[in-house]
Amino acid sequence: MNLRIISAGAGSGKTYRLTSEMVRLLHEGVRANGVIATTFTKKAAAELQERVRVRLLEEGRSEQADQLANALIGTVHGLGVRLLQRFSFEAGVSPEVDIIADEDQQQLFNLALANVLKPERVEHMEALSDRLGLNKKGRSDWRANLLQLTEIARANNFSAEVLQYSKERSFQSFLPFIGKPVSKDYEAELERLLKQTIAALEHNEDSTKTTQGAVNTLRGMLRQLGLRGHLLWHEWAKLSKLKVGAKSREDAADLQDFARHHYEHPRFHSDIRDFIYALFDLAIAAIDEFDDYKKRRGLIDYTDMEVLVNQLLDDPAVRSVLESEIDLLMVDEFQDTSPIQLEIFLKLSQIATHSVWVGDPKQSIYGFRGAEPELMQAIIRKQGGVRPEDIQAFSWRSREEIVLATNALFTKAFPELPVEQVALKPKRCRDGSNRGDCLNNGPEPAALGQALKHWHFRCDEGKRPPGKPWMEDAIAHTLSSWLERKVEVQPKGHNSTRPVQAGDIAILCRSNRACLEMAEALHRAGLRAVISRAGLLATAEARLILACLKYLLNQSDSLSVAEILLLASGKEVEEIIETRLEYLEQKDQTENRRQLPHWAGDDAFLQELNELRGLALELSSAETLDLMLERLHL
Repeated sequence: MNLRIISAGAGSGKTYRLTSEMVRLLHEGVRANGVIATTFTKKAAAELQERVRVRLLEEGRSEQADQLANALIGTVHGLGVRLLQRFSFEAGVSPEVDIIADEDQQQLFNLALANVLKPERVEHMEALSDRLGLNKKGRSDWRANLLQLTEIARANNFSAEVLQYSKERSFQSFLPFIGKPVSKDYEAELERLLKQTIAALEHNEDSTKTTQGAVNTLRGMLRQLGLRGHLLWHEWAKLSKLKVGAKSREDAADLQDFARHHYEHPRFHSDIRDFIYALFDLAIAAIDEFDDYKKRRGLIDYTDMEVLVNQLLDDPAVRSVLESEIDLLMVDEFQDTSPIQLEIFLKLSQIATHSVWVGDPKQSIYGFRGAEPELMQAIIRKQGGVRPEDIQAFSWRSREEIVLATNALFTKAFPELPVEQVALKPKRCRDGSNRGDCLNNGPEPAALGQALKHWHFRCDEGKRPPGKPWMEDAIAHTLSSWLERKVEVQPKGHNSTRPVQAGDIAILCRSNRACLEMAEALHRAGLRAVISRAGLLATAEARLILACLKYLLNQSDSLSVAEILLLASGKEVEEIIETRLEYLEQKDQTENRRQLPHWAGDDAFLQELNELRGLALELSSAETLDLMLERLHL
């Protein structure tokens, strides 16, 4: 296997290196239509293909540039779909293979899961969640744990036997944290200590508010113990941290020490074991049910696709065909490869004449999808490490101070990696030049501000900062002042500076909600902001637009008519239902239903849409949308 691994940090010219490697190999005899290149986004795939094509055209290799259109350059999923379509007979799927979209997969999985989650199973999981305190802060997340477990199992193609083994190992790996159970009558001893502590606190000289609150807490615990026969485990933990006044600490010490050892309670061990076992059993049943559900309907999802492609590459006939066709395999961002994807890439590498993988463990962001950066390190170790010439050593993106600062951070965050695979050398030197090294800097241009700056916002001395949106407003006003000062910046690839523009600024927030609050603060400061909004299609405006487009396609779409009446014409839901029922009754009583006008045909908004229908016949979808937005003033 001729595998070459390239280490490319952020801003180190990865796409340029990939382009150069592909062009070099095309010069050395690799066929343009014999290339397979995988990226994580369609945009990255299109950029790579276009760059290689331009380079080939510049060198007068127009024939290879044309053949590049037949190369398999795209996402992992796109590659998998094309292989399944081509070898559908060998894979046992339809040639018109249709992959379930991610948003639909969740809904279908929930339907399959509903058949598994019988009432008694749900009650059992809820009871365990209550006892273990998982419901303490709202609705239990055991369903989320179940979904995560099933996704990991499916992404790695784990069999039921592997999951059974994992179930046992999961509980065994938990035991070192809780030790061995101790047999004794915990509830009777707990009741005795509760009564003893309540009596001691009530009759001592401590009348502080803290101690009185502790007495009320203990009475409530004693009452719960009498009603349920046991306390929840978070209540045991609360007893171990019971707060009393300084004079009462000795009186509460025995109870606190006893509660602190609740992890030795045999029932605590059994509750944890039952929760882990039940979660795995549900996962096994849910996966089986989901697979049956898809098979009955002839559906597959992306995980199925990866499993099928992986099996397909073991077929001798398929391997023989691909060996005659594939000259080069390129894998981009392979630090975000899942175990099953890694297996696919390894099999393709054995088929291809050349194999080039590019990655950077510091940039692994797909752990939630089952990606494991350690896989990348295992492959690198197997290959004997990354060769010096295959390390992208320079940062072309950021100024010298930023590169040095990130080097200092990342070399400590990744101590197990060789320094040369972590730290980058700055190309954009402090003096504004772009040289091979920045050791002998000239003076920094006076117009340029600091590359790294830390803003501190403080209130009047002795006062606490106000709540939201004080911090957001402080950032927005400071940014506005910064822009007004026309601080000079040096764009990447330019030797000269220019005044900073609002579009040069990016603000990172911890959540979508925080981004929205920040954008509102910027607007208040007179600055425009662009944010990525989740759930756009769920808004009333988007629902109305989609309903209008659907109505243009199908005048009999009653659901779209109802949404238009509700959102555009302002009709009440009760009125819409009533008119619909009257229309259906009239329809039943009409002999020639074709002569019956469409429901709500007298609505002014629907009449305007009917007028647009003829105009939209020759328009593209985008043109139809533009026409509708303009004519209907949406």
